[in-house]
Amino acid sequence: MPDQPEPFVFPDLPDEAAAALDRLLEEFYHRFQHHYGLQLYRWYHALDEREARHHPTPAAPPPLTDPPF
Repeated sequence: MPDQPEPFVFPDLPDEAAAALDRLLEEFYHRFQHHYGLQLYRWYHALDEREARHHPTPAAPPPLTDPPF
């Protein structure tokens, strides 16, 4: 199978431009999280619940003081 191409190719940037882009992306991320945070929480919480229903956790093991048989 051929190697997948790199999805992002970043050009060289001056230090000031890299720092400005970093601040922009951080600000975007924080505003996105603030605006859509409740929706994201609901979505991922529902996914976790569906996953838990498909893979229930086993009951607690018996105490170590119980005999094995």
